[in-house]
Amino acid sequence: MLCYLLGNLYKFNPANPFLNPGCLKCLRHAFFFFSVVNAAYTRSDEIELHPLNGYYNNLFNPDWGISGNQLRRLSPPDYSDGAYEPSGVSRPNPMVISDTIHNGPSGKASTTGRNALFVFFGQLVADEMISTGNPGCPPEYTNIPIPEGHKYRALATEMTYQRSGYNAKTGNSPNRPRQQQNGVTSFLDAGFLYGTTKFFTDQIREFRNGRLKASDQTSTRFPAKNDIRLPLVNAAVPRDHTLKPATRFFRIGNARGHMNPYLLSLQIVWYRWHNQVAEQLHAANTGWKDERIFTEARKRVTAHFQKIVINDWLKFLLSTNDSSPLPPYKGYQNSVHPGATQEFQVAMEAISHTMTPGGVFTLSDTCQISPTTVLNRQNEGVKVEAVRLCNTYWDPQDVVENNFESIIRGMVYTRAEKEDLDVVADIREYYPGPLEFSRRDQVAVTIQQGRDHGLPSYNTVRTSLRLSPLESWFDFSSGNSTMINALVDLFGTTDDLDLYTGGLLEIQDNNPGQLFRAIIVDQFTRIRDGDRFWYENPNNGLFTPTEIADINRITFSDILRNVTSSPGQILPDAFNCNGKDPPNIDSNNDTRYDQCSQLELYDYFSGSEVSFALSFLALFLVIPGSFMVLMLLIRMRKKKFEAKSKKITLKQKSANCYIAEEWLGMKSENRKVKVEFQQDRKKINVKNCRGQNVRFINLRQVPKIQIKLSYDKQFNLVLVRVPGEVDLILRFESLTERQEFVVDLEKFGGELNIEITRTEQAEKVILTTSNNRDDRQKILDAFFRVVCLQVQFFIELDFENEKSRFPLFHSPLFSEVINIKLTRTEFAEALGLQPSSIFVRNVFLLADKDKDGFLCFREFLDMFAIFARGSAEEKARLMFNVYDIKRKGILNRRDFEKMIKSLLDLSEAKLNDDKVKELIEVMYSQAGLNNRDTMNFDDFKKVFASDEYKTTFQSATLADQVNRIYKGLFKTKYNIYNDDLDSYPPNGLFNIIHVHYRGKREKGVINRKNRRSKVTLESEATPVKGPTGIQEKIYAITKYIEIYRLHIFWVLLYTLVTCGIFIERAYYYAEGREHAGLRRLSGAWTTAMIRGSASVIMFTYVSLLVTMCRNTITLLRETVLHRFIPFDSAVAFHKYIAVLAMIGTIVHIFGHAVNLYCVVTQPPQDVSCLFREYFRGSHEIATFHYWAYQTITGLAGVVVTIVIFIMYVFATQFARRNHFTAFWLTHSLYLTVYPLTILHGIGVLVQAPIFPYYLFGPLVLFVFDKLASLSRNRVEIRVKKVSILPSDVTELVFRRPANFDYRSGQWVRIACLKLGKGEYHPFTLTSAPHEENLSLHIRAVGPWTKNLRKIYEFYSIGNKPLPLLYVDGPFGEGHQDWFTFDVAVLVGGGIGVTPFASILKDIAFKSKAGIKINCKKVYFVWITRSQKHFEWLIDIIRDVEEQDVLEIVNVHIFITQFTQKYDLRTTMLYICERNFQKVENKSLFTGLRAVTHFGRPKMEDFLHSLHHEYPEVERFGVFSCGPGPMTNSVQAACTLLNSIEGPTYCHHFENF
Repeated sequence: MLCYLLGNLYKFNPANPFLNPGCLKCLRHAFFFFSVVNAAYTRSDEIELHPLNGYYNNLFNPDWGISGNQLRRLSPPDYSDGAYEPSGVSRPNPMVISDTIHNGPSGKASTTGRNALFVFFGQLVADEMISTGNPGCPPEYTNIPIPEGHKYRALATEMTYQRSGYNAKTGNSPNRPRQQQNGVTSFLDAGFLYGTTKFFTDQIREFRNGRLKASDQTSTRFPAKNDIRLPLVNAAVPRDHTLKPATRFFRIGNARGHMNPYLLSLQIVWYRWHNQVAEQLHAANTGWKDERIFTEARKRVTAHFQKIVINDWLKFLLSTNDSSPLPPYKGYQNSVHPGATQEFQVAMEAISHTMTPGGVFTLSDTCQISPTTVLNRQNEGVKVEAVRLCNTYWDPQDVVENNFESIIRGMVYTRAEKEDLDVVADIREYYPGPLEFSRRDQVAVTIQQGRDHGLPSYNTVRTSLRLSPLESWFDFSSGNSTMINALVDLFGTTDDLDLYTGGLLEIQDNNPGQLFRAIIVDQFTRIRDGDRFWYENPNNGLFTPTEIADINRITFSDILRNVTSSPGQILPDAFNCNGKDPPNIDSNNDTRYDQCSQLELYDYFSGSEVSFALSFLALFLVIPGSFMVLMLLIRMRKKKFEAKSKKITLKQKSANCYIAEEWLGMKSENRKVKVEFQQDRKKINVKNCRGQNVRFINLRQVPKIQIKLSYDKQFNLVLVRVPGEVDLILRFESLTERQEFVVDLEKFGGELNIEITRTEQAEKVILTTSNNRDDRQKILDAFFRVVCLQVQFFIELDFENEKSRFPLFHSPLFSEVINIKLTRTEFAEALGLQPSSIFVRNVFLLADKDKDGFLCFREFLDMFAIFARGSAEEKARLMFNVYDIKRKGILNRRDFEKMIKSLLDLSEAKLNDDKVKELIEVMYSQAGLNNRDTMNFDDFKKVFASDEYKTTFQSATLADQVNRIYKGLFKTKYNIYNDDLDSYPPNGLFNIIHVHYRGKREKGVINRKNRRSKVTLESEATPVKGPTGIQEKIYAITKYIEIYRLHIFWVLLYTLVTCGIFIERAYYYAEGREHAGLRRLSGAWTTAMIRGSASVIMFTYVSLLVTMCRNTITLLRETVLHRFIPFDSAVAFHKYIAVLAMIGTIVHIFGHAVNLYCVVTQPPQDVSCLFREYFRGSHEIATFHYWAYQTITGLAGVVVTIVIFIMYVFATQFARRNHFTAFWLTHSLYLTVYPLTILHGIGVLVQAPIFPYYLFGPLVLFVFDKLASLSRNRVEIRVKKVSILPSDVTELVFRRPANFDYRSGQWVRIACLKLGKGEYHPFTLTSAPHEENLSLHIRAVGPWTKNLRKIYEFYSIGNKPLPLLYVDGPFGEGHQDWFTFDVAVLVGGGIGVTPFASILKDIAFKSKAGIKINCKKVYFVWITRSQKHFEWLIDIIRDVEEQDVLEIVNVHIFITQFTQKYDLRTTMLYICERNFQKVENKSLFTGLRAVTHFGRPKMEDFLHSLHHEYPEVERFGVFSCGPGPMTNSVQAACTLLNSIEGPTYCHHFENF
């Protein structure tokens, strides 16, 4: 420990003022003193050996020579940019150099006696000292162009080369150029045998008697198999062009030891030698434990290896006669850096390449050639005399295991290749490459590697080593004239010569030249002198002089004799043998040797094409698939409902009544109908599911009926053809039902004396030849157009002169139109009325002048002309005649009653008999007929065509469909006389609603007491128009911004923050720090899109949680923050954030599509580099389906994407309206989105997961908000009262929970315990804050609300305890702010009146109690189809009218069942209503003082009139709740009025 501290003190603080030279000297003496003491202590207790990773071999510089340390340089780096770009950009193509300079014949034996064993032992030494085989990370490629004519050129244009690994802290400037790293220690410490880490060493040990682990416990011949998957280099096997599992290898210390069978054989030699030494030590020292034996054995084996390398192998390499090829050893020198150099690596590789034979003969124990069985490409056994390198690369274990002795003898007796420029094909053409490029030219790769490492030119290296540069090519001893010419052509001058080629050109007398010799001597000298644990160092305490002498007597031949079974065949000098010449393998087809497999390429995307395409296709098909599932669920629900309706209908089925589906044509949808035979009326009556008549077929004057039956498909189609009628085409459920129908129809026809014929045809023929409704409708449209044109031009223009302008009169269809006859059903449809109504019957009989049961062209034209151009008196006469059936010229009270009831029936309105009689009394009174029972036409005119209603009555028309054609005909296709038609007929009965007042106006103050408002009709008023000029449009925009400034601000702020997050992350990953090389893999912009969108997803997803905190939002909206944050728009903001999240998700998906493609197409080692947390077997190729479905990142990403797509599809408005349960269930999947998103990033494939940091705050808020709901929504609430109201409305009155404070207009969520404790639904409270109990009015429209109604109806009838409720709330929303405006307008439609019920109750209570109300006037506009639908609201309004002493509330009721158009029925009912209200001061239909209107309000005119009524009010509050079209119309009115100069209309709406 003291040594460690002193060493660090010296190393890291050399400038310490206290450490003067004297002090340093003293410290050094002290250090060495403690070193000796420590050595003595260690000697007696435990031995200090070479650190496995080389760390602290040098105590003063502990990182010298360690594994992972950067390579040293003997010459200055020559990077082209001075920092990291490869050198030699102007030098020739390495492959051209290899082909031209190093391409020569094989089989030339070395004349020095060096054998194959010497060559491969040199490779083992190189692996021991230096390793730069690990590629850089992130991967960088400087591929080598393949020249024309090269054998590789047919398959590729470039040979892959990946740059070496380097110190990431270097290469950023010329002052700190890139420095490559050494993967092993540079010491001769037997790391090839024991590994460079303790973990590695432990895995190859047996932990018994100091031995290394064997594959067979009974024998130590071979190491154990790598079944634990040690990280050995497991490159692709070029022979098979495949990757194999690393478990086939042996457990050895050298990661590259399985490169070829000869290197592996040497590994096994040393493995056996260690175990033999350990056995000897164990036998001699039986008391030693395993660790002591292993340590001693390792110490001795390492010393043996050091001695053999320096004194035997290196001496023979340098061909010196001295006892040592190096300078005399003077002991350990701590100032000598032992690190391996870049130049040494090139020198070792070059010398190895030139001497490596293409194969080695296998010899028997008699040293005769013994053919050996090897596997060829087809995995077939082939007998060969010599085992070639090319087909055993990276798969030598079987060959070695079966032929170890033969291979050792073969290496001893096979001579090395001659030391020259030539390199055999197994190195130069068939060297192993990566799977994507199975064969490489290793000569070209080595030259390229030298340039990659920034090595300068050959002469620069010579100069750096103080050798004179060679100026002329003739200075090279190995060069001949042919070679020199080739060199001149390639390099020009010697200044551009690469070190690899230049060093080999120096070879002289088959020995390394001057430069390589100097490099090698320098390296081994430094390794020896800089190694504290060198076996000859007397100060390390490892060996005694006697032991050192014994070590120096050991030779490699001794070791081979001890580990092989034929020691007599081993020569005294194992490295020197004039044996067999190396095999000549140039032809590559000699049957004595194995044939090398050729270059093959590999596309890593192969095998992923289908899964890639199908995965993304399936992913995006989730969207339409979800829509299909949604439609299927809706259809199933609809079918279930239809089946239920059908059962009810079938129960109601009577004789001569049939249920079927009517086919209307190719374009129209089929409709369910009920067909009845009416014998007394001689008609076939067709009704829809609601029991309404949809058509009649009159059989009074029909002589013959034709029936067509289908004889194919389901045999269920029948066509009934009656002359003059549209064919009745029915499809029955079964053949039996059709047969019953046909039999009864024939019987019915027989009773009416009608001939019936029956034919059978194919269904397709029946349909295509039918006279169906769609075809008939085309003719009717033309008919009505002709009628309209005739009315316009016969009356006002010269028809003969003007009709040429209309192509319709010249078409072939015109004659068919003129001759058409309308049935009563078609006439009723033209009027938009029921064919069974009395009104339709009487009008039809009145118009049918020839009494043939049809209306011809002229008859319809005469009638329509009166309604189109007739005066008020003419129209009144027509209506009088309609009900004066007997033409007496008078109508009695009974006739008048029938008229009123028929008009009510036409509009689907209901009044009881008392109301009708009361109305008749009022009408007769208005006409001055109090004492009379009859009225004539003049009396009739007094009521309906008086001066007050003359204009209204004159504007009335009759035909609904014809009126639309009439108006559209001249405004679109025929652009004439538009000015007249713009005002005729008027747009609607209630064009403008104005507020009139009486009373004084005080400046700036609204006086409620002196003002009484009412709504009147002024159809002649000028409609409100929007902005037209630029200034007006600018004003409209300014006004819009003023109204929605808070919304705009927060939306803009959130959008900018989101975009900022995206841009910052995108820039960071595109231009900033590169994380794991992802940018290099997928491209800068792809990476930017992925990471930027990922950050957007994280930000938006957590923001969604905030918008879901209902309790928090309700609480905050009651604070001053409400003035700055539009909390009421939380739902809309939630949707907006969801849109941004989906955009980010889609960008992320497309980015990952590109990214995954890039990942899948990369070599496995590159992927392992880029994704540090990723691990996969070295023999396994990560396909797309692996990344997508077998990694937590991919699988979680796929699942969360599917979940999100499903959630978004089912969150559409269409889904919510048609299947709310599906929406609710799928939206609950948000609980899985966040865990899946965390899992998506937990794989740390790209970066450390940061989503939890985004999620933490919002999640805590969301959890507390949910806990607040749970604290109250699990309290059982007793229901006190249930009322089953009309229109499927259920009223629930339940106990008000303790501390339940709310405002009028707020809402709650309830769950019925009988329907499920976890299913909550939102409803607006209809009770007022002052009431003791809470109440809800719930309309049964969906499955849950329908079941709720059934349950409470059942329990209420049986007088059983009513089911309990869970209540969560209250929650705030915009309607509760009605009182903040001086004038508020409440617009409710349908069940959307519920929030206003609470508000009206609140107003009435406060008004009666005298509580101050800030709001001065409230207009409640109730839009309902019929007042009967919500009679409970009428009771509330009646209470308001009685209690509103301050007259704050003004109520207007619009009944939409009365058509909004100016037709006769509505006009006459309108006149009746107004007369009744004048007399009784209440509505005929509602019984309220509130004004009742027919049709729908025109909101822009009504709201605009408020400005005239209250000019001092600058802001009007408009609150609407109801169906989307209604709230949209209110919003459109507010938008229009806000675009013109005037007050601001602040609109808040809710849809259901």
